[in-house]
Amino acid sequence: MFKILLIFSYLTNKINCVYFNDYDEVTYIKNYFTQEDRDFVPINTLSKDSEKIVATRNINCDDFKNYALNCTIQAARIYNSSRKAPPMPANISDWCRAIKYLTSCAEDWNADCREVTERKFYEESINGHLHVVSNVCMNERFISQYERVTQCIESTESNWENCYSAFKNVVDEKKNTTREWTHYETHFYLCCARARFRLCTLELLFETPTKCSHDEAVTLQRFSVIVSEGDVYQDCDINVMYSSCPGGDPRPNDILISKFVMQDELENMANKLFMKWSHLLVFVFIHF
Repeated sequence: MFKILLIFSYLTNKINCVYFNDYDEVTYIKNYFTQEDRDFVPINTLSKDSEKIVATRNINCDDFKNYALNCTIQAARIYNSSRKAPPMPANISDWCRAIKYLTSCAEDWNADCREVTERKFYEESINGHLHVVSNVCMNERFISQYERVTQCIESTESNWENCYSAFKNVVDEKKNTTREWTHYETHFYLCCARARFRLCTLELLFETPTKCSHDEAVTLQRFSVIVSEGDVYQDCDINVMYSSCPGGDPRPNDILISKFVMQDELENMANKLFMKWSHLLVFVFIHF
């Protein structure tokens, strides 16, 4: 009975492990980046008021919107698709190549136009999307799991794309209205949008009829979380009043979370927690 209570207590208190934080398999890389691995998905951001800078690569540093559009179009050609749905497993290498091309775009922009680009623009956009490269393209374990989700993607891609488009529209709108992406109000709306996107995909994969097995749905939800981290690379776990988010609280209920957590993972977590408490009780009894 004690063990059962621990399971549900742990599940309730650790809702962040599924919804707001990345998963155990995800590697956190925030401060160390190699030149080869840098990734970036351009968005339309505001540039500071300044005189036009003549770039060595003929980049017009006052027109980031057009620069980003050209990079995005070329990346779409490399990937051979402009859709926002998850890439099919057979196309994941092309998807990664497109991201690496966008990396080069970002490097060129930041090399020539750093003086007109907000510092946070570099840190959050580049580092956030590096997170995607690291945890999708360079994560062999994740790729091996992703190779099995073809049928799952086919049955959910349109609805998944709707979830993502709504999310991306909010993110771009908020980022384009200020240079201070970490300002409390902007941070609040970005975190709300990220949480709502994850809820949208969670409901899609675990509450609507699909052709996804449980394992496939889990993998695709993990992909959704990684992608959302790429677009909003901020700490959304502290001091965010999700109950005040536009459209209501985007956090999932315990029932939905329980559908995501695999039974063996739940048992595993309970066993670890039980062992920790057992050791603590033994320590207390011995010393007191």
